[in-house]
Order: sequence, then structure tokens, then C-alpha cells
Amino acid sequence: MEPDVAKPTVTWAEMRAFFPHRPLAYHIHALPEHGIVYVKNPKAACSTVLLWMDRLHTGDHDFNPGNVHKDNRLPKVSSIGRRRVARMLSGGAYSFTFVRDPLRRFQSAYLDKIVGSTGWRAEIQAALGEEPDEGRPVSLDDFVAALERQDPVREMNPHWRPQHINVMASLIRYDHIGRIETFAADLETIREAAGLPAVPVAARNVTGTRRVDLLADRPDLEERVRAIYADDFEIFDY
Repeated sequence: MEPDVAKPTVTWAEMRAFFPHRPLAYHIHALPEHGIVYVKNPKAACSTVLLWMDRLHTGDHDFNPGNVHKDNRLPKVSSIGRRRVARMLSGGAYSFTFVRDPLRRFQSAYLDKIVGSTGWRAEIQAALGEEPDEGRPVSLDDFVAALERQDPVREMNPHWRPQHINVMASLIRYDHIGRIETFAADLETIREAAGLPAVPVAARNVTGTRRVDLLADRPDLEERVRAIYADDFEIFDY
């Protein structure tokens, strides 16, 4: 953290514009007593970071719930105060987030939310102008075509919309933006820079299927996916 470098002032209303149809508070987690604030980026180790923060906050190093997004004991934005959280993101705390290789994140979202679940298929079918039917499979080609039609801010689900929008990169100047590819080292950098105690880290939602390269034999689709996430590639230097 560089306290001598002034950060831009961030307001809650400015941040809210990045999440017009979802609660902004769900995407920000702050620990005032530890002087840190984290902005979630779905499909980029959110569950692992939240569990780490819960253990840091409570001191309960054995805590390991089934759904850490719903069952964590982290303080709510409503209890901290929106203005205070905004001040923390404006330089009043150590701010951080994590990003991921855009191609790998895209594939993880497809495998997890579209192939491995049915609840999100209707969003893709609606984007294609089809009648929603969660029981009907959505192909990789369908998924790409739907994303090409969706407005990133107003229509894309945070699990697959560009990461620079999720983390509000044009608005927030982070103290550290970690990468999933170097997660352990980046988390240690955050811990040391923020002066945090060491707590055990437990990787969450990691499976071997996420290493499958769905685009290996589809250069046509890869080119289109790269176009969708072009800003992520440039901003985060992937």
C-alpha cells in the first residue's frame, strides 16, 4: 500500500452503476478491524477468499461451510455502512481483488453454470431469443453466441461478464490485484502488506474438469471469446 499516493474518491452510487440489477453489497466484503476490503470477482477464487476472510475475522480456523457465500460470518455492508465501505475503497483500507485468465474463466463458467447446472440456462436461451427451458442443453456455440448479444453491464451474469466490470477497474485503484494463477503468492503479498495474521487457506470449488480446454480444437470460437473479453486481456495483461 502506498499512503503517499492519493486514490480517487469512490462513492456508493458510482459503484452501484456497475451492478444495476444485483445488490452491490453482495460483491464487497470489508473487515474494518483488519483494515482490508475485498471486491468479489465470480469464477476467480471467491469462495476461497471468503473462507480465508471468515477465518481471519472470527479466529475459527476450522470453519468450512457448504456454501461460504451464504453461511459466512463476515460483517455486512449494512452494519459497516455504505459510506465507510466507500471510504475504505478510496484509500481508507487495503483494497484487493483477484482475476483469472479470461479464457479459463469463460470455460469454468460454462462448465459450472451451464453444463453442471440448470438454473442459468434460461438466461442464455433468452439472450438467443428462445423460450426458456432449463432442461434443454446449451452448447458451447450457443453460449458464445448469447454472450455476444448481451450487454456486459446490464445483461451479463457476473459469473461470465468481463472481469474489469465486476471489479470496477475504471473506478477503483486497488492496492493489489491478484491472479488465480499465482494465488498463494498473491494472498501472501496481501497478508504481509496489510499486516494480517497467518490463517490456514482452504481451496474451494476446485475440480479436475476445470482443466479441460474446450477451445483447443475450436480456433473460431476462441477468437470470438477473445473479442468478448478483449478489455480483460488488455487491462489485466493476460
